Amino acid sequence: MAERVRRPDPHVSVERDVLVRYLDAWTATVLRSPRGGTYVECGGFAADAFRVFGEFADRLAGHHLEAVLVGRPAPTEVPAGLAVRTVADLGEVAVPGPMLAHLTGAWPPSLVRGKAHEVLLAAEPGTDHRDRLRAAGLACAVAVDLVAEDGSARTLVFATADERHLATFKNELWAVDEFAGIRYRDPRDAEGTLVDISLTPQLLPLRRALLAELDRRSSGTVAELQRFTLLETIYRAEDAVGALTAAVAAGQVTREPEKGRLTSRTVLSTAR
Repeated sequence: MAERVRRPDPHVSVERDVLVRYLDAWTATVLRSPRGGTYVECGGFAADAFRVFGEFADRLAGHHLEAVLVGRPAPTEVPAGLAVRTVADLGEVAVPGPMLAHLTGAWPPSLVRGKAHEVLLAAEPGTDHRDRLRAAGLACAVAVDLVAEDGSARTLVFATADERHLATFKNELWAVDEFAGIRYRDPRDAEGTLVDISLTPQLLPLRRALLAELDRRSSGTVAELQRFTLLETIYRAEDAVGALTAAVAAGQVTREPEKGRLTSRTVLSTAR
């Protein structure tokens, strides 16, 4: 009997691609800093991370870049100039400087407290860690469900203290390759709409969220609604303009001034 070929979990494939893409941007940033950085890996992506670090081999010398592997041995291929250490559990990890941690289970709040600490967390759907991460000092957080064709789902949560890094993460989130029908879902979308992964995604869930936010605050500028989009939805700040333009065209929103393209200073109100 032929051995059955085990197909890779599409949730894991997307998680890996998101991590690798953001890790590439994060590494470039920390290698420009005299403080360097520390990467903490709690899952099975150490080899993928090391391949990213290897792309910066010509810049590792003279810079501090460390990889901490939790409960796992180091890959056999270690880029020259990368410091590596292994620990038994997260309780042994204390990082004073910039850090990116890829977490897959329970985590101590002490791990994420600190300037320039960031987290990418894989969790079960319905376990929104954003409030806990924000309480630990990572005020900019997003959660997104990865939903397969069979309905199975996994949630990714990213948290940082820097809005610019959140924007970078979202750019990478929407740029990943499609894997076996995986689609995104905003855990806070009451209708649970599934959205294809695309650089030009469907904006209906965002439009609903923006209308609800305008209802809550009565009116707001495009800039204020872009910031809401960045901090409170799975979408990028620039996606707000398309969603708001559609809402204006549908008569759901009024604007001041009444004509011209939407700018950051355009004031919007829900139509009464």
